[in-house]
Parts: sequence; C-alpha cells; structure tokens
Amino acid sequence: MKRRSRSVMAAAATVLACTLAAQPAIADGSDPARVVPVSGAGALPADCGSPAGDGYVLNPNTEVQPMVARDPKRPWHLVTVYQQDRWNRYGSNGVVTAVSDDYGASWHPSANQPAFSRCDGGDYDVTTDHWVTVTPSGAAVAASFSLSRTGETTAILVSRSGDGGKHWDAPATLQRDDDPEFFNDRPAVTADPYHPGVVYAVWDRVDTRSNGEWVQPVYMAKSTDDGRTWSTKKAYDFPANGGAIGTELVPMADGTLLIGMHQETDTGAATQVIRSTDGGNTWSAPTLDVAAPFTVGTKIPDPDGSGDPVRNATLPLLAAQPNGKTVNAVWQSQDADGTFHVAYARSADSGKTWSSPVRVDKTPTGSAAVPAIAASPGGALAVTYYDFRNNTSAATLPTDFWAVTCASDCTKPGSWRERHIEGPFDARAVPSTSSGRMLGDYTGLVSTGSAFTAVYGVATGDTANPVDLHSATFYN
Repeated sequence: MKRRSRSVMAAAATVLACTLAAQPAIADGSDPARVVPVSGAGALPADCGSPAGDGYVLNPNTEVQPMVARDPKRPWHLVTVYQQDRWNRYGSNGVVTAVSDDYGASWHPSANQPAFSRCDGGDYDVTTDHWVTVTPSGAAVAASFSLSRTGETTAILVSRSGDGGKHWDAPATLQRDDDPEFFNDRPAVTADPYHPGVVYAVWDRVDTRSNGEWVQPVYMAKSTDDGRTWSTKKAYDFPANGGAIGTELVPMADGTLLIGMHQETDTGAATQVIRSTDGGNTWSAPTLDVAAPFTVGTKIPDPDGSGDPVRNATLPLLAAQPNGKTVNAVWQSQDADGTFHVAYARSADSGKTWSSPVRVDKTPTGSAAVPAIAASPGGALAVTYYDFRNNTSAATLPTDFWAVTCASDCTKPGSWRERHIEGPFDARAVPSTSSGRMLGDYTGLVSTGSAFTAVYGVATGDTANPVDLHSATFYN
C-alpha cells in the first residue's frame, strides 16, 4: 500500500482552514503578498527509506524544490510537486503532490502520491528533480529523476493523474540505466497547449566513456495520448566532452518547440536555447548562446565567509506568452566580483532572435539566487528569487524571497519593479548538500490570469520541522 507523507496530512488541517476571506488582499505592488502554507510539520515514516551509508545524511522534515502547474482551462486549479525529506546527496526519500482549487489560497494533499520511490510505494531508493504539467484535458503529469542510493541506477519516470493531481497512476519509465557509465538527470515535462494530447519530457543523460571522454546529450520522450504512453529518443547530441544540463521544452503557438539549457564543456559553459520546427525531429544550432563564467555546482559565495555556502545548480527557465510568438528566458548570471544575479532576455519571433541580456533582480549587495519566471496572457511577467541583502554578522544567514514584475518594455532594467514576498529566514537551516545549502535548484511560479502564484521553501526556525513550503499570490 502506498504511504502518504505525514507532513502533508498534518498540513491538511491547517490549509483546509485557510479561506480567501481570512487572508489579506492580494498584493497590488504595495500590499504584502498573500502567503499560505503548502506543507507543514511531520515526516515520512522513519523506516520507509533505504538505510544511510557512509557520508549520507538525512534532513528529516524538510520539503524542498517545488514545481507548480496551472490547468490551462481552469486557471484556479493548481498542482504542485516537491521533495520530502532531503538527503545531503542524491535526492529525497519521497515525493509529495498537493492541489489548489482557489488560485493557491489553500492547498490539499493528493489522495495518493506518485510512486517514484519506496517511501511512496515505488521501486527506487530516492527521488528528486520533480516537474509537473497539466494538459488541456485537465490531466496532470508529473516527472521524476529516481535512483539508487549510490546513483549507479538512474531512471526518468512519469506518472499521470486523470483528475488533475488528486489520484496518481503507476509511473511509466521513460529511461532507465543500471550501468554507471550512464547517468540520467533532471527531467522537465510539458503539455502542448496547442495540440491536445501531446506531452513532452526532456532530460540529459551523461555517458562517461571508458576512454575518459564524456558526452551529455538531450533526450526527449513524447506522448500523443495525453501522457498515457510514451516513446523516447536522443534528441540533441554534442561533441565529446560537452553536453547539456537542466533542459526545459516550451511549445509555441506557431508549432515551434524550444529547449532551454545550460551547456558545458571541459573549458567553458553557456546558457543556450535551441529550436525545432518539425515537432522535435531536428533541432537548430543555439539561437540564444550566452557565455557563462561558471559551471553548475559553483557555489554562491557565503556572505559571512564561514565556509558554509549556498548551492548553485539553478538552470535556465523559459516562459512563453500564450497564443503568441514572444518567449522569455531567465538564468543565473555571475558578475566579476563573484556574486550571482538574474539575467533576462526576450524573443519576439518564437526563439529565432533574442534581445541582449539585462539584469532584472534588484539585489543591492551580494547575490540573488534561484530565479523563476512566468508570463501572463496579457504579457506581464514575474520573476522570483532569493537574496541575502538583510544578512547580519551573526552566525545565521538571513534570506528573503522577492518578486520583480514588468508590464512592458521588459528588456529595459528600469521597467521591472520589486516587491518583498517573505522573510528574512535563516538559510543555515535549509538542507546541507554536498554542493552547499539547498534553497532549491528551482521554485514554482505560474500566472493565474491577472495574478501570479509562487511556491517556494522557507526555513521555519523549528529544529524539529526545519523547512516548509509556502505559496504566495501577487499582482503585477
């Protein structure tokens, strides 16, 4: 029998009591955002995960790295997916999904969880890097990178929910490798809003060859029956000692498909976007190609110099304006002083050409981390991120969550205005991983029509329940 996270069940009593009338008005640019809990105190059953090995440390009662999707025909219906009980290496014990039927004003746990790990009734030790989409029919499709404790077995899985995230089917395997030469990594799943029934998943697959070379091509799976069955192929290859990480596919209204990614070689890195005009059969050379001065895993500098940095595995994200040719990209950039910021570029021709990148975060000192982006039907944009501007000399790391929004002329930095969403909270309490404190490699952000809803993690200050997820709703 599949187990449910006690954190979600405990949270249900809290979120069920939340009503629109009990919350302050949605932020209009001056008022604070409406913030509600998504997850709460508790943990998966203590005996559900595989035993820790040498060097493996569990962070119990932590919920991290959410993604959120909106029903294209019912904008009030949202689905979120996230990790429950994060390890310092290779993912979490389980996955949790929750749904909202009031634009994110309250959240309710799914009746069962996708079986992406043993803790949720599946076959794998741990699960991570979850993504979710909702098809035009109202079905939700969630993706997972599931793997063995040591990382020698890796798999990309998807699970379908015909009722929009309330009940989940047994997962389908898009790719599995038991040979440690291969390593599947971070899937993203996207329903095509213009071709009902078509759903795409993309991920990267490392091939570490016996001669010492490596390559990390993009793989793609496609479903034409609303996520029930899938076909998988290698979509985009690279020369030896090069590849992609953090792929995301976005369909455009004219039939163009775009994939955003962070591309790396032994000698450099770049933010790139490739495009296909034949349904993903062939792909262009990169049309957005911006050199990155860092590789994934470069840590965000610790403002206190304590040797306890913040993880930086944030990867490019795309947001297309519905029913048009405009698509927007954000990614993590790095200044000459070593601090990280949020870069933005725009294409008005379905990804053929791009504006020059501009910085859009308003962080006055230090780094801005983990950007996410969403586009409204009217063309307004929102970008969220964390930063450390309120840090003090104490042994904590005060961290805040912010949003910037733009209604027009978004390629001009002055067109973006900032609002505070939540914080400060102490990022020293978020899970410690082998590459730094994990605020998340991404957070969830969607347009719900005239407003935006973000789902993100915060430290609670409670050592028994260190990290929860919150949801915030705000206007442009």
